Amino acid sequence: MKQEVVARPYARALFELAKAHSKEETVAQDLGQVLMTWDGDREFRQFIRRPEVSHHVKRETAHRVFTGLDSITERLIDVVIEKNREDVLSTIYEEYRNLWDESRGIVHADVTTAAPLSPEQQQSLADALGRATGRTVNMTLKQDASLMAGVVVRMGDRVLDGSLVRRLAILGDRLRSGDGGGSVVEH
Repeated sequence: MKQEVVARPYARALFELAKAHSKEETVAQDLGQVLMTWDGDREFRQFIRRPEVSHHVKRETAHRVFTGLDSITERLIDVVIEKNREDVLSTIYEEYRNLWDESRGIVHADVTTAAPLSPEQQQSLADALGRATGRTVNMTLKQDASLMAGVVVRMGDRVLDGSLVRRLAILGDRLRSGDGGGSVVEH
């Protein structure tokens, strides 16, 4: 959570700047390419994180490694290095993508089901979520047999839990409180 708090202002500033220059997609592509090296090359990552290496040397190295970037992306890399925020670059990218998607009416949903969904069920769920949110929904599907049945949907800060495990927990709470049409004697 701390990384999101730190990354969010950078992502917002980056998105607003990219938007002002109509370069939202260019910056997203640039950042994606940067992160493939940044996250994928262990030696480079270790070099960039070394406190004994000056910011100037880190920036110069980054400029040599990442050629052909838009000036907006280059400036972000310079600022991230200068502020010692190298380890939040991935989170900045995620937050940037969320802002860009939001501006285009796209929302991401993490969907967890007990059993795999057929393509038809996936489309039906995406359509229903789209109608409920008024946006296009991109789903990431996961399976968790411990749900027993049903589905859990996470969209940003919202969680819709329609799993059997959750329903049983609610029923158990109601029965223990005397509000479920019966009573349970606990030992």
